[in-house]
Amino acid sequence: MAKRMNPCHGKLVPKNKRAILQFDDIPEDVVFLIIRLLSLTNAARVSMVSQKWLQSWRLYPNLEFTSKALGLNKRVHKQGRRAKFVRCVNTIIRHHAGTGINSFTLKRNLNNHKYAHYIDRWIYFAVRSGANELTIDLSPRWYAHPRDVKYSFPSSNVAAPEPTSIEHLKLCFMNLRPLPTFSGLRSLKTLDLALVCITTEDLESLLSYTPALQQLKLRQCPMLEYLKITDVLAKLVYIDIVPCLWLKILEIHAQNLVAINTYNICHLKIVLSEALVLKGAHIELVLSSDVIEYAFTDLAPLMPDLESLFLSGCTEMIISRRPPSNRFHCLKQLELKLQDISTKYDLLFLAKFVDAAPVLEALVFHLEDIEEPFCYMEKEAELRSLEKHCPHKNLKLVKMTGFSAGRSSLELALYFVENSPALELLILDHRLDRSVCRITFGGDLDAKCSKGYEHTISKYVSNAIPRRVRLSYS
Repeated sequence: MAKRMNPCHGKLVPKNKRAILQFDDIPEDVVFLIIRLLSLTNAARVSMVSQKWLQSWRLYPNLEFTSKALGLNKRVHKQGRRAKFVRCVNTIIRHHAGTGINSFTLKRNLNNHKYAHYIDRWIYFAVRSGANELTIDLSPRWYAHPRDVKYSFPSSNVAAPEPTSIEHLKLCFMNLRPLPTFSGLRSLKTLDLALVCITTEDLESLLSYTPALQQLKLRQCPMLEYLKITDVLAKLVYIDIVPCLWLKILEIHAQNLVAINTYNICHLKIVLSEALVLKGAHIELVLSSDVIEYAFTDLAPLMPDLESLFLSGCTEMIISRRPPSNRFHCLKQLELKLQDISTKYDLLFLAKFVDAAPVLEALVFHLEDIEEPFCYMEKEAELRSLEKHCPHKNLKLVKMTGFSAGRSSLELALYFVENSPALELLILDHRLDRSVCRITFGGDLDAKCSKGYEHTISKYVSNAIPRRVRLSYS
């Protein structure tokens, strides 16, 4: 008796066998979803399956042009590597439909005049195709200095003649000077400039035409000495400047700014509008004489509404025994990194700095405490304590890294145990924070030091903390 057959794509298959799904049977929206989840090279390979898959690949939304994304092995393509890269990008752009692009990323050392017209064409393609994110990074792999910049970003390509949809713009290693006909980036929300040669006047002109800007990031822009953020940027909430070596003054009038992050070699003067209510600040000063003094004299009166503060730099540990006149009345989280601490410095006086923040809830110290464990000192004197006058009623977390169990660091830890009735967790870590000490020395104590370290903590700290407080040390 013959088996009963069912038609399927013009062929007869046995009824008890499942029909094989063909690639053309997959719905077009599912094909597009699969394509956009693949990398650029894999999407190109899959596009050869059928015409439907080819059409979906021509609408690929996230174009990432890097040597890795294009599958250009450095050993195989050692000769003429840049020319090969340029040909691959041109081929993909030529076959792309030119619509529906979400992000366009170019990361390759093409800092050469002979590639400038190619880069201009690619940027124009990205803007014309409606890209929301545009990243152009021409920096060398190993070393980049602004004086070696040759390429100039074509501002006319991104703002003329019709409005663009770019919301996130990141430029690295190029010159930037808006032309007189520049009409602005009205939709721009994030501007990230790294190793970009742009003058103060040109940057302020550029910012005046970006009313929707929410985040501004400047990294190693060498031509900036003074920067004024006007109230035109009403939506700006975050500023990140890391580091601009010659920037001396930063004036901010953006009314809705919430947080600022700066890393500067020298003293940076910050001028804020009186109506500005800043909630968070991350400030690193490498060569500043005293970061503690800077906090009291500059930050406290300038940012009275701060709730979160990260402060890093050097200090001379000159802290008055009398309560500071300027205080952080709203500060809840404080992270302090102190570098180049000498054995002559008295860490206990840091308690006076913390006293200037009466509602503090979380406190983190990163130290370079080079004292030997207290139990190994030749003459084991009594530990000092400060007068209990203003306990930290809200302090719940205290963490100290670079903690060597020396005399002054022990006194500082015990001060917070005795003056923090709400304390829940005390963390003592002998390891140096990597961002404080650039050169690490293994990270583990030898057997003798480890024994003395644990003995000191057990004798002086473990027996002093109440049961409600959890002690963690390593």
